[in-house]
Amino acid sequence: MIVQDVRLGIRGLLKAPGFATVVILTLAVAIGANTAIFSVVDAVLLRSLPYSGPDRIVRVAATTRPELGGDGFAPFSDRGYWHFVENNRSFEKFGGYLDQLQYVPLTGDGPAIQVAVSLMTLSAFEILGVRPARGRFPTAQEDLPGGPEVMLLSHDLWVSRYGSDPDILHRTILVNGRAREVIGIMPPEYDFPSPETDLWFPRRLNPGSENFGGHHITGIARLADGVTIESAVADAAAQVVRFDEVGYGPSWFTGVFDGGAAVWTLKEDIVGDIRQPLLILIGTVGFVLLIACSNIANLLLVRVEGRSRESAIRLALGSGRGRLVRKTLVEGILLALVGGLVGILLAWTGVRVLVAVGPTSIPRLGEIGIQGTVVAFTAAISVLAGILFGLLPALRQGFRSSYSSLQDGGRGATIGRERHRTRGVLVVTQVALALVLLVGSGLMIHSFAELRNVEPGFDAERTLTFTVSPLPTKYESPEAVAQFYDRLRERLEAVPGVSAVGAINTLPLTGGGAVLTTIIEEFPPEEDEFPPTFLVRRATPGYFEAMGVPVVEGRTFMPDDHNLRMGSVVISNSVKKEYWPNSSALGKRIVVAGIPTQVVGVVGDLHDTSLETPAEQFMYLPMLDSIGGGVGPMTMTVGTPLEPLSLVPAIRNLIGEMDPDLAITEVRSMEEVLADSMSRTTFTMTLLLLAAIIALFLGSIGIYGVVSYTVTQRTAEIGVRMALGADPGTIRSLALLQGMRLAVVGVVIGLAVAVGMGRVIESLLFGVSPLDPYSLVSGSTTFIAVAALATLVPAHRAACISPAVSLREE
Repeated sequence: MIVQDVRLGIRGLLKAPGFATVVILTLAVAIGANTAIFSVVDAVLLRSLPYSGPDRIVRVAATTRPELGGDGFAPFSDRGYWHFVENNRSFEKFGGYLDQLQYVPLTGDGPAIQVAVSLMTLSAFEILGVRPARGRFPTAQEDLPGGPEVMLLSHDLWVSRYGSDPDILHRTILVNGRAREVIGIMPPEYDFPSPETDLWFPRRLNPGSENFGGHHITGIARLADGVTIESAVADAAAQVVRFDEVGYGPSWFTGVFDGGAAVWTLKEDIVGDIRQPLLILIGTVGFVLLIACSNIANLLLVRVEGRSRESAIRLALGSGRGRLVRKTLVEGILLALVGGLVGILLAWTGVRVLVAVGPTSIPRLGEIGIQGTVVAFTAAISVLAGILFGLLPALRQGFRSSYSSLQDGGRGATIGRERHRTRGVLVVTQVALALVLLVGSGLMIHSFAELRNVEPGFDAERTLTFTVSPLPTKYESPEAVAQFYDRLRERLEAVPGVSAVGAINTLPLTGGGAVLTTIIEEFPPEEDEFPPTFLVRRATPGYFEAMGVPVVEGRTFMPDDHNLRMGSVVISNSVKKEYWPNSSALGKRIVVAGIPTQVVGVVGDLHDTSLETPAEQFMYLPMLDSIGGGVGPMTMTVGTPLEPLSLVPAIRNLIGEMDPDLAITEVRSMEEVLADSMSRTTFTMTLLLLAAIIALFLGSIGIYGVVSYTVTQRTAEIGVRMALGADPGTIRSLALLQGMRLAVVGVVIGLAVAVGMGRVIESLLFGVSPLDPYSLVSGSTTFIAVAALATLVPAHRAACISPAVSLREE
């Protein structure tokens, strides 16, 4: 019987191709959106990491005091790391890696290119449990300082640079000017700690190191059998308390560490704060599916009522009511399954677009795709949707009396109040859900506008940036590197269209950079007080001018600052305001990480972490300070009144002439840097807005459909009214009133729900309250306006009905 019902359902849908097409396309859009977003959720949140026993792999860190800011976790120093390796009781293995990629030039076998290098200990490789596809891991000797120079290649670099050469193992390759032996090639799916990694070097931590103050080792471990996260946290905290045994003085425990530790799974670390935005997006497209189901339920109600006489006759002839219910449900599920198939095709395209335009801050972006789990999810929601939108029409058809069906379906019948009420409830539901999405997208748009209005502290419109890494074998001393940057600046300044040139070791809004302790001569710390810390960057002359950072007091760097090692420092305005609010900061003496300096200038504050956080306090050192030099790979900043990227060909030619082995990378304008820093907000806002537009369209179609159908059903009644003297304006008003009543009720309910749902996305907002009146009012008025337009067409058609024609047809 079920097979027969399926056959009858297919035959019935083929007889109504227009109806079937509308339903299938509506479902395809809604199910496709759900499938596309679920594919992201599946890849990022649900799918296991491609490592051995991924649930036992954890990140480990000491926790820091809240007043220090940051994420509250401290990487390990050398002594702290080895203390954990030797004394912990919770971890089967304990390893470390450098969280920041290092960009270095790779030369030979073609033009010089910049490659991204990750540094990992042998134990970190073993913790993850992924063997090289070819070759081997470093040995214990190669993982110690002074060991043989070896490296592993990523699969992508092996293919793109070396043409998948099977004889690449044991070859020697020049990286950063030094020869390294290739000992292995990692599998294509291996992308730890970053998908951008091209090469892996041994971390080479010295067990005898006395360093305890420099924190640069990110801890990773594998839980021992039977050990829980909670017991690992207790053990790790006990090790932190014993840090005094490896050199940490009392001030570290009063000013930095809070005595605790954190242990969390590697998956939680990779997912980070993307979980909530993804869950909000999957909930959003779920709303879209509910709206689509409500819309289709209305269409099916109309279809069922159009066959009421047929159903009544079937009942009168002895057909079971269950058979009628099943027949309508089967028809709904058939529509849903076909809509799901089309939805998968749309989702396949949508996923490709999401991966192409999605921000790189979304973890596991390259793993997103239509997998078996995603197909199963699509099949499940398709069947569920079919049942959801088919159940009410099925029950309405199966449980009405045959007598009332024949009576309502006869000549002269007008639309029943019960049927009108049911369709009205469905439309109100659509409007309410759509308004929630509209208000949510309005909040995100307002938040994005507020974020765009934040002054970053620099001029992003006319600045080009790119990174260069001089080979240490060509420029062996800090002085030689500084002289290279001086020459490069002079050559770049001569390029037509260039107004200023500078360099910085870490560009704002790109992450990374050093936070160092300082001692301000006028405000020395107490005996047990930890000295203040500041973001410290090294900059060349011309940097502040190229970036458009204003000078508040004094001057910026000049060549003598590094050539003569004058011990200069430039501070940000917020540092001056904190320590010298009513006097000049010029000439003040500050020891930065043991480097004696004197303030020569004060510049404007700028945002470094993100636009959403307050501008940080900075101290800028020249390339060469009074006792040494920290100059190395730097990002060039080129100010220009022209379109920044138009200078790239001339700059590439110039650098090629200066040094053929000098690779440049990360070529982009500061506007791109600024946009990348807001990419996650932009991505979430765009998807919410797209969902809201679909919901707005479906909601307006729902109102149009109900009013249009009502006008059709009440043709005879309207003819009688007009024959008795009603004018077209009155008829038009009646139809408009019906549609607008549904819209207003839906908007009122939607506003109540939106106020509650606003709290859900509060953490994604910037400078906007979840009760923002602008978003609530604009969303409501937009929907009322769209509803009025949707009602206008059937209302006008009602006003144009001829009494003679309608009564003659009746």
